[in-house]
Amino acid sequence: MKKLKKLKEKIENNIIFRIIKWILYIVLVLILIVIIVQKVSNNNISIGGFRMFMIVSESMKGEYDIGDILISKSVPANEINVGDNITYLGEKDSLKGLIITHKVVEKDERDNEVFFTTKGNANLVKDPEISYSQVYGKVVYKFVLLSMLAKLMNNQLAYFIIFIIVAMIISIEVMSTMFHTEEDEEEGDGDRGD
Repeated sequence: MKKLKKLKEKIENNIIFRIIKWILYIVLVLILIVIIVQKVSNNNISIGGFRMFMIVSESMKGEYDIGDILISKSVPANEINVGDNITYLGEKDSLKGLIITHKVVEKDERDNEVFFTTKGNANLVKDPEISYSQVYGKVVYKFVLLSMLAKLMNNQLAYFIIFIIVAMIISIEVMSTMFHTEEDEEEGDGDRGD
């Protein structure tokens, strides 16, 4: 029992273990937040004008890969220019109801309304023209850490390894709590002079 206690203390006092532990906690919380926000809101919630999206096709290959997590920011129409990547809700043809992230290839203003034509990097054909009202936002950031994790989660071996690591951390935490409770009880019994 004392050897296990010493090993536990040695592991808990190791700064690398602490850093890894907190990084994993933060990553798990971030993944949970992304999943909850995307699933519950169906991407209809923005926080401070920002929204998170995951790339699910190869249409932007070369710039974004499947599983990449992007952050889009709501901006005025005049801040979206040709060459910018935007995320929008498709309303025509085969894109109806889909959330798309493509590059702006044309911008047009008529009747006090702004329209955009977009195209995926890997696509041969431009998307149907969209109005500014369909635009969720301009892509401002690719969340590298969450993107890597999303890709890992799609790999069964990596998923299994991550699961084992998380299970081990939880087991250590549970055991640590149990041992602290047993030690506290033993110390409490020793103080009474029994």
